[in-house]
Amino acid sequence: MIRLFPHKANSLNLWGDGDEIEMIEAIERAFAIRFENAEAEQLVTMGQLFDLVKSKLGKQGAEAITDDALWTGLVKHAREAGADPRRTVDRNTTFFSRNAE
Repeated sequence: MIRLFPHKANSLNLWGDGDEIEMIEAIERAFAIRFENAEAEQLVTMGQLFDLVKSKLGKQGAEAITDDALWTGLVKHAREAGADPRRTVDRNTTFFSRNAE
């Protein structure tokens, strides 16, 4: 498939074709958490996703998984959803090109 939109440097470039939904659902399953639709719809960056997952895990869950392990898991799910494996993913990385700086 040819994509006509430019790639922005700090974006997963998920394109809004459902990949982001699959990523969120995979994260919910992996960490045994549930996002409200309104929470998921407000997510723009990987940092926001990290913070939300950490808050959903609660104190006991956050103690059971290190920040590094959580971040690694989130990036893994982003890559499985279609994020370019050659691009660096940081807290400011957006899901969609339209939100990237």
